[in-house]
Amino acid sequence: MTAPLPAPVRTSLRGAALLADARCNKGTAFSREERQALQLEGLLPWEVESLEQQVERCRQALAAMDSDLERYGWLQGLRERNLTLFHRLLADHVELVMPLVYTPTVGQAIQAFSRTYRTPAEGVFLSAPMQGRLRQVLAAAIAAWSPEGPDWRPELLLVTDAEGILGIGDQGAGGIHICQGKLAVYTLCAGVDPATTLPVMLDVGTDREDLRADPTYPGVRQPRLRGEAYDAFVAEFVEAVAELCPGALLQWEDFAAGTARRVLDAHRQRIASFNDDIQGTSGVACAAILAGLQGLGKSLAESPIVIFGAGTAGCGIAERLERLLIGQGLSPMQARSHLWLLDRRGLVYAGRAGVRELALPWAADAGRMEALAAAGARPDAEGQIGLQELVEAVKPAVLIGTSTVAGAFDQAVIEALCRGCARPIVLPLSNPTPLAEVTPANLLRWSEGRALVATGSPFAPVPVAGRLRPIGQCNNCFVFPGLGFGALAVGASQVSEAMIDASLQALAAVIPAASDPDASLMPPLSQVQAVSRAVAEAVALTAVAGGLATRAQTPEEARACLEQRRWRPVYPEVLPA
Repeated sequence: MTAPLPAPVRTSLRGAALLADARCNKGTAFSREERQALQLEGLLPWEVESLEQQVERCRQALAAMDSDLERYGWLQGLRERNLTLFHRLLADHVELVMPLVYTPTVGQAIQAFSRTYRTPAEGVFLSAPMQGRLRQVLAAAIAAWSPEGPDWRPELLLVTDAEGILGIGDQGAGGIHICQGKLAVYTLCAGVDPATTLPVMLDVGTDREDLRADPTYPGVRQPRLRGEAYDAFVAEFVEAVAELCPGALLQWEDFAAGTARRVLDAHRQRIASFNDDIQGTSGVACAAILAGLQGLGKSLAESPIVIFGAGTAGCGIAERLERLLIGQGLSPMQARSHLWLLDRRGLVYAGRAGVRELALPWAADAGRMEALAAAGARPDAEGQIGLQELVEAVKPAVLIGTSTVAGAFDQAVIEALCRGCARPIVLPLSNPTPLAEVTPANLLRWSEGRALVATGSPFAPVPVAGRLRPIGQCNNCFVFPGLGFGALAVGASQVSEAMIDASLQALAAVIPAASDPDASLMPPLSQVQAVSRAVAEAVALTAVAGGLATRAQTPEEARACLEQRRWRPVYPEVLPA
């Protein structure tokens, strides 16, 4: 990896204090001249090493460890010591390190948070008892976090309340790790300067009695704020960010299904923001669907789709697909008739008890239920229509899983799917890995190699007819880093639906299966930086075209903004202030 040398950095820090500053520390890469000028002689081994040598030492250290959780902890320590080396290691060894700092290993780290939490600060924790003075607390935390003095303000805030972490639910204060992981991915994929970011945990309590009773749990030990108290807390936080960090971009992450959409809709006009679980997940999934259908010579408008999982991700995908179908000339009613949504109890239909409010727009109406009955699908004694029965009746071309029900796509379901569609697209997106609705090996065996597959977690290639079939990972890292960076670079005043559409179209254009159905349904992780560049450019140009960009008025200015703001993990020369 080559990159132009960054501008020299001047610092007033000396000796051990400089080595403790992760943003300036270069470790053994400090030159002889820097060591003398910055009082580092005697504090480092003699040899002056290159960044490449340091990366190789780190790679060997990771290889010698016994578990991914141990590797995660070691990488956390490296990030706290040396930001440039941490991000260069990710950049040079994407496929090795990405699964360690992000999904699936981050899920293990979050679950172990009570045992492994340590100082220095992991991020900013805004807790329920602080309500009424969040601006004051956030201002003080920003000042303490500041890498560049009292005037520094973060430009990208990654925010969670940790109620809907991955597929493992309410994790309380441990959710800070998902923010750190996502921010590392932002830098790796899109080149966001890590010194401009801030992870934020909105600790409004936890409904997990085991966490509240755990004497080592460091978060707020009270039930979660709900209703008006919760909404007031989030609104107070948003107002504090808008006042303290004007022009910042806010990404909402891993909020529960019942609050994610409400929070996004309430505040996306007040501050530029998006929800990765709603918009990022839907973008990646829809890109895979569009590319897969193109490779099969089909259109979206002729392809029934079944989504098992009526939470934030599943409903977000349904919403995005509806938007794409309307864009192809269908009416809203026609678009919704292509989409079938199930939760754990069965098909979501009008009048059924226990349906979440966010799933109601895609509830099957009386006319669609009559069509199902004519096709042989009828509710059971409890009024439910199950997954297999729906698949038999609908004959979908696409089956999506966001349910976190491990093994839900069993052999009977897959065989039924293949009876109705010669080459179905199957996206078991639930993660971590043990929660996948089906493993690629089982899917390809039961479908006799006919299914196109991309998963939410990483899986090894699967032998099919004497050759290895690569398994694409429907990883949000293919969308959200480019989406956020593109919006930041041009100073977008909001993240519009058109910008999200542009991000998924840019991704779909580079998916190998678009030209070969037997190729991967996602690009390899090794190409994630190139993909993020394409996504960021598409997003930035769309923001300009929509009049939402404050830093660029033309496509040429937008491209210049992208290049000027892209950070690269290369050591600068460090000089005394």
